Amino acid sequence: MVSKEVKEARRAKLTNILKTKMLQKHGTKDAGPVGSLNKQIEEIVDDVLSLISGVAVDKEALARIDGRCKNANDGYMRAQGKDPLYVKIAPKKPKPKDGKPKLIAPVSLKNDWVIMDGYEAIENDKSIKADKIKLHNIKMSVRATLDIQMAEKEEARKKEKAIEDGFLREQQSIMEQWNYEQSIAHTMGHSKNRKEKKIRDEQCRLNAIKRQKIKDKEEKEARHEVAVCKRELKREEEEKIKRINDQKAQNVENGRAVASQFGKREKEEREQKAEDHRLMLQMKEMMLQQELDRKKAFNKRVEKYEEFSSKWQESGAGKEQREAELHWERKILREAQAKDAAVIKREEDDIKKVKTMALFLQTENLKMADAKKRKEEKFEAEDAIRNNTIRKAGEAYQAGGWERAQEERKKGMNYARELMKQRMEVNRRETKIEMGNVERIMNRKFLNKLQNDPQIIEDIQNKMFEKKKMKKSDMFKYSSNLPGFSKPGADNI
Repeated sequence: MVSKEVKEARRAKLTNILKTKMLQKHGTKDAGPVGSLNKQIEEIVDDVLSLISGVAVDKEALARIDGRCKNANDGYMRAQGKDPLYVKIAPKKPKPKDGKPKLIAPVSLKNDWVIMDGYEAIENDKSIKADKIKLHNIKMSVRATLDIQMAEKEEARKKEKAIEDGFLREQQSIMEQWNYEQSIAHTMGHSKNRKEKKIRDEQCRLNAIKRQKIKDKEEKEARHEVAVCKRELKREEEEKIKRINDQKAQNVENGRAVASQFGKREKEEREQKAEDHRLMLQMKEMMLQQELDRKKAFNKRVEKYEEFSSKWQESGAGKEQREAELHWERKILREAQAKDAAVIKREEDDIKKVKTMALFLQTENLKMADAKKRKEEKFEAEDAIRNNTIRKAGEAYQAGGWERAQEERKKGMNYARELMKQRMEVNRRETKIEMGNVERIMNRKFLNKLQNDPQIIEDIQNKMFEKKKMKKSDMFKYSSNLPGFSKPGADNI
């Protein structure tokens, strides 16, 4: 088994060989800055090999390395002015008056689209900055106007306050003069008020005496009326008691008369009831005697009829008729006995059938119960076997959990590696799209302007490598507390 150190040595050797070949094929011998073509080629080789595990490199990886190195070489050549299309289109570059050489764009700015996007971003920043300055000037103008208006308003307020203060002082002096006059008038009218008060007090005293006399008179009259009313009430009460006593005496007399009258009526009723009872008993005896007489007469007639009937049956046609009736009676009795025997036999047969059917059903039920019991026992045995099988399978599955977890983890790592390859390839394609000949002809004027102005190239380079510092509000917006996820902008804090 190959050790880890040997693998690393082989991989380093392979990397050096690929770098050497790519430098020989697409590199340059010019001594450039840190971002030169040779360094970019080495970075491309390291980038592609970082996506490959092991020391085996397939044709697809080699083709990818070769294509990216070729694109880097083309961009470098265009930046140096060695592209045939640029030689035909671009005018002669005048030498700078200050004698300084023109800025040579780094390898990262060899893509025309990148340069154009950077220029557009710079122009947008300038426009935004100009808008901000304009807005600031407008704010300052509005602020100055507001300051002037506030000063004017404050001056007007002070004038109004001075006018109000003068008016208040004038009103205060008028109020003091009025109070002085009122005090003098009060002093002059005080003696007059005392005289009037004395007269009013005397009048009140006389009125009080008069009211007291009237009150005493009214009380005396009221007491007299009360005494008269009491005497009248007493007289009416005595008359009422007298009437009640008279009524009681009258009631006693009436009660005695009614009692004597009711005694006579009760005596008559008792006599009438006794007479009715006697008549009823007499009627009952008479009816019983009549019933006995009727029964005796009926019995005599029955005896006569029986005597006549026996004579008729024992002699003559009566005897023959009697024998015929006996014959039919015996026949009817025999048929009735046969019918009763048939009914009894049928009932016995029915009972026997019921017993037989009950025994049959009992036997069948026992058989069905036995079959059901055997079926349940069989199902329980199968269920036990099935449960044991499931339990064993679960134990086996649980025992192999660690291996499955490792396998799933390995699959996840491989999937993540593939996603990383795809993402890097997409990023490479997005950043390495070259401008075609037709597009370069259409943008010829703009590209010539960029070639003749090294300051624009420098601004674009500074713009591309400018580090953006995220605002705290944006950091809070895109931050995450989940473990394993970094917080954006944490490096810029």
